Amino acid sequence: MIRLKSLLREISEDNIDRLLDKIKQKQFRLLAAGDNGRVYEIDGEDNVFKITQERDEIEVASVIVGRWTEFTTFIPVYYVNEQESMFIMANADELSNADKMHINEFMVGYARYAREQGGEVSIFDYLDADGARNTDVETVNFLRALQQDIQRTGIEELDLDLDFRADNVMRWNGKMVMVDW
Repeated sequence: MIRLKSLLREISEDNIDRLLDKIKQKQFRLLAAGDNGRVYEIDGEDNVFKITQERDEIEVASVIVGRWTEFTTFIPVYYVNEQESMFIMANADELSNADKMHINEFMVGYARYAREQGGEVSIFDYLDADGARNTDVETVNFLRALQQDIQRTGIEELDLDLDFRADNVMRWNGKMVMVDW
Protein backbone atom coordinates (compact mmCIF):
# COMPACT_ATOMS: atom_id res chain seq x y z
CA MET A 1 0.00 0.00 0.00
CA ILE A 2 1.32 3.44 -0.95
CA ARG A 3 1.45 5.86 1.93
CA LEU A 4 -0.02 9.33 1.43
CA LYS A 5 3.28 10.94 2.45
CA SER A 6 5.11 8.99 -0.28
CA LEU A 7 2.47 9.90 -2.84
CA LEU A 8 2.68 13.58 -1.95
CA ARG A 9 6.48 13.47 -2.21
CA GLU A 10 6.24 11.86 -5.67
CA ILE A 11 3.69 14.43 -6.82
CA SER A 12 5.96 17.15 -5.52
CA GLU A 13 8.96 15.72 -7.37
CA ASP A 14 6.89 15.54 -10.58
CA ASN A 15 5.87 19.16 -10.11
CA ILE A 16 9.47 20.22 -9.53
CA ASP A 17 10.59 18.37 -12.66
CA ARG A 18 7.85 20.12 -14.67
CA LEU A 19 8.89 23.52 -13.30
CA LEU A 20 12.57 22.86 -14.00
CA ASP A 21 11.70 21.80 -17.57
CA LYS A 22 9.82 25.06 -18.08
CA ILE A 23 12.78 27.02 -16.75
CA LYS A 24 15.17 25.15 -19.07
CA GLN A 25 12.84 25.89 -21.99
CA LYS A 26 12.80 29.58 -20.96
CA GLN A 27 9.06 29.56 -20.29
CA PHE A 28 9.16 32.40 -17.80
CA ARG A 29 9.15 36.18 -17.61
CA LEU A 30 10.82 38.73 -15.35
CA LEU A 31 8.59 39.66 -12.44
CA ALA A 32 10.88 41.81 -10.29
CA ALA A 33 14.51 42.74 -9.86
CA GLY A 34 16.51 44.12 -6.98
CA ASP A 35 20.10 44.86 -6.07
CA ASN A 36 21.07 41.22 -5.60
CA GLY A 37 18.69 39.18 -7.70
CA ARG A 38 15.82 38.69 -10.08
CA VAL A 39 12.47 36.95 -9.67
CA TYR A 40 10.80 35.25 -12.63
CA GLU A 41 7.23 34.02 -13.00
CA ILE A 42 7.00 30.57 -14.56
CA ASP A 43 4.48 30.50 -17.43
CA GLY A 44 1.16 28.88 -16.51
CA GLU A 45 2.24 28.18 -12.93
CA ASP A 46 1.60 29.69 -9.53
CA ASN A 47 5.32 29.52 -8.80
CA VAL A 48 8.27 31.81 -9.26
CA PHE A 49 12.00 31.31 -9.15
CA LYS A 50 14.72 33.60 -7.95
CA ILE A 51 18.31 33.89 -9.03
CA THR A 52 20.34 35.72 -6.43
CA GLN A 53 23.90 36.83 -5.83
CA GLU A 54 23.28 36.92 -2.08
CA ARG A 55 24.70 33.80 -0.40
CA ASP A 56 22.68 34.47 2.76
CA GLU A 57 19.43 34.17 0.78
CA ILE A 58 20.46 30.76 -0.54
CA GLU A 59 21.45 29.69 2.98
CA VAL A 60 18.00 30.54 4.34
CA ALA A 61 16.24 28.95 1.34
CA SER A 62 18.31 25.78 1.88
CA VAL A 63 17.15 25.56 5.49
CA ILE A 64 13.44 26.20 4.84
CA VAL A 65 13.04 24.23 1.58
CA GLY A 66 10.17 21.78 1.84
CA ARG A 67 9.41 22.85 5.43
CA TRP A 68 6.60 25.36 4.83
CA THR A 69 4.47 23.91 7.63
CA GLU A 70 7.32 24.53 10.06
CA PHE A 71 8.47 27.96 8.77
CA THR A 72 5.08 29.60 8.28
CA THR A 73 6.35 33.18 8.06
CA PHE A 74 8.49 32.47 4.98
CA ILE A 75 7.09 31.88 1.51
CA PRO A 76 7.16 28.14 0.78
CA VAL A 77 10.38 27.17 -0.97
CA TYR A 78 10.10 23.99 -3.04
CA TYR A 79 13.53 23.60 -4.61
CA VAL A 80 17.02 25.02 -4.11
CA ASN A 81 20.04 24.76 -6.40
CA GLU A 82 22.94 26.24 -4.43
CA GLN A 83 25.41 25.94 -7.33
CA GLU A 84 23.14 28.01 -9.58
CA SER A 85 22.14 30.34 -6.71
CA MET A 86 18.51 29.69 -7.60
CA PHE A 87 15.39 28.58 -5.80
CA ILE A 88 11.74 27.95 -6.69
CA MET A 89 9.05 29.24 -4.39
CA ALA A 90 5.31 29.84 -4.29
CA ASN A 91 3.94 33.00 -5.84
CA ALA A 92 2.40 35.51 -3.44
CA ASP A 93 0.07 38.52 -3.53
CA GLU A 94 0.96 42.12 -2.82
CA LEU A 95 0.19 43.51 0.62
CA SER A 96 -2.64 45.97 0.98
CA ASN A 97 -1.73 49.63 1.37
CA ALA A 98 -2.81 49.40 5.01
CA ASP A 99 -0.47 46.44 5.63
CA LYS A 100 2.41 48.31 4.01
CA MET A 101 1.64 51.38 6.11
CA HIS A 102 1.71 49.31 9.34
CA ILE A 103 5.10 47.82 8.46
CA ASN A 104 6.50 51.19 7.39
CA GLU A 105 5.35 52.81 10.64
CA PHE A 106 6.98 49.99 12.61
CA MET A 107 10.21 50.49 10.66
CA VAL A 108 10.24 54.24 11.36
CA GLY A 109 10.02 53.44 15.07
CA TYR A 110 12.72 50.79 14.69
CA ALA A 111 15.08 53.26 12.95
CA ARG A 112 14.60 55.73 15.79
CA TYR A 113 15.18 52.99 18.38
CA ALA A 114 18.35 51.77 16.60
CA ARG A 115 19.77 55.33 16.58
CA GLU A 116 18.99 55.72 20.29
CA GLN A 117 20.68 52.41 21.12
CA GLY A 118 23.78 53.40 19.20
CA GLY A 119 24.57 49.85 18.24
CA GLU A 120 23.43 46.94 16.18
CA VAL A 121 19.92 45.95 17.22
CA SER A 122 17.37 43.76 15.50
CA ILE A 123 13.75 44.51 14.70
CA PHE A 124 12.93 41.99 17.43
CA ASP A 125 14.91 43.96 20.02
CA TYR A 126 12.73 46.93 19.17
CA LEU A 127 9.58 44.80 19.18
CA ASP A 128 10.44 43.54 22.67
CA ALA A 129 11.41 46.99 23.96
CA ASP A 130 8.60 49.19 22.69
CA GLY A 131 7.60 48.37 19.14
CA ALA A 132 4.55 46.27 19.92
CA ARG A 133 2.81 49.04 21.80
CA ASN A 134 1.84 51.19 18.82
CA THR A 135 1.89 48.55 16.08
CA ASP A 136 -1.06 46.84 14.40
CA VAL A 137 -1.93 43.53 16.11
CA GLU A 138 -1.61 41.41 12.94
CA THR A 139 1.82 42.89 12.25
CA VAL A 140 2.96 42.21 15.82
CA ASN A 141 1.70 38.62 15.61
CA PHE A 142 3.53 38.14 12.31
CA LEU A 143 6.74 39.58 13.77
CA ARG A 144 6.52 37.33 16.85
CA ALA A 145 6.05 34.25 14.63
CA LEU A 146 8.89 35.44 12.36
CA GLN A 147 11.14 35.81 15.40
CA GLN A 148 10.49 32.17 16.34
CA ASP A 149 11.03 30.98 12.75
CA ILE A 150 14.34 32.82 12.55
CA GLN A 151 15.51 31.23 15.79
CA ARG A 152 14.47 27.81 14.44
CA THR A 153 16.66 28.22 11.34
CA GLY A 154 19.79 28.13 13.49
CA ILE A 155 21.45 30.69 11.22
CA GLU A 156 23.65 32.96 13.31
CA GLU A 157 22.76 36.66 13.30
CA LEU A 158 19.90 36.21 10.82
CA ASP A 159 17.86 38.44 13.10
CA LEU A 160 20.40 41.23 12.52
CA ASP A 161 20.88 40.56 8.80
CA LEU A 162 17.18 40.16 7.95
CA ASP A 163 16.04 42.53 5.20
CA PHE A 164 12.69 43.30 6.82
CA ARG A 165 10.67 45.94 5.02
CA ALA A 166 7.25 46.23 3.42
CA ASP A 167 8.58 45.36 -0.06
CA ASN A 168 9.83 42.00 1.22
CA VAL A 169 6.55 40.92 2.81
CA MET A 170 3.59 39.64 0.81
CA ARG A 171 0.51 37.49 1.38
CA TRP A 172 0.31 33.80 0.65
CA ASN A 173 -2.92 31.94 1.43
CA GLY A 174 -4.09 35.06 3.26
CA LYS A 175 -1.11 35.19 5.64
CA MET A 176 1.84 37.54 5.70
CA VAL A 177 5.10 35.89 4.60
CA MET A 178 8.66 36.99 3.95
CA VAL A 179 9.47 36.64 0.25
CA ASP A 180 12.96 38.14 0.48
CA TRP A 181 15.26 37.96 3.44
